Amino acid sequence: MKIKTRLKIIKGKYFFVPLVDVIFLLLIFFVLCSSFVQVTAISIKLPSVKGQLTSAEKLVVTIDKNDKYYFNDQVMDIKTLKEQLARIATKYQVESIIVRADKDALHGVVTNVLSLANSLNLNVYFAVSEIPGTKPVSIETD
Repeated sequence: MKIKTRLKIIKGKYFFVPLVDVIFLLLIFFVLCSSFVQVTAISIKLPSVKGQLTSAEKLVVTIDKNDKYYFNDQVMDIKTLKEQLARIATKYQVESIIVRADKDALHGVVTNVLSLANSLNLNVYFAVSEIPGTKPVSIETD
């Protein structure tokens, strides 16, 4: 015996607006919660230090283990580096630079950048790797 039902299957339309809203909310959530890390293509080994670590977002001078100078990821010699730093420091009133030097870079090459920054009255911050178990300390000024 076959039983017939009087119920009809109602096929509705798919509404994609709520789905798009949820996807945008998830996108906004992940963008706000993610940390943005500056990734460079220059491979260097940063030395480890003990003490307070500060964070600053300024101009970056990188020195690799082959003693090449990079200014914001562009290769240049010391003369061009001096011209670029002088131009940018006066134009944008920058007061400090970050030096990322490979731990195998020669001391004299790093000293050249330090004396260059000193001649331009720029503060120098060294980028170093963290020692496991230590946390960066941010220094707040009033």
